[in-house]
Amino acid sequence: MSEQTLNTIAFMTMVISLFSRKYRVAEAVAYHYLRKFGATALMIEHYDYLHTQDYEQVVDDLADYCRRHGGTLK
Repeated sequence: MSEQTLNTIAFMTMVISLFSRKYRVAEAVAYHYLRKFGATALMIEHYDYLHTQDYEQVVDDLADYCRRHGGTLK
C-alpha cells in the first residue's frame, strides 16, 4: 500500500472514532452511518484538505453533510 493510502486510512479511523464518541454510538455504527450518507467517500476524495483541519471541525462538518443527505443522527 502507498503511504498516501495508509495516511488516509489512519485519518478515517481517527475521524470515525471521534464521531462515534461524540454521538455516543459504536464505531461500527458510526462507520456504517458515515458510509450510508456518503461521508466516507467524501473523506477519501478530499483527504488532502480535510487532514489539515481540526478533527472536531471535520466531525461536525461530516455530521452536517450526512444530515443534508438524509442522516438523522444528532
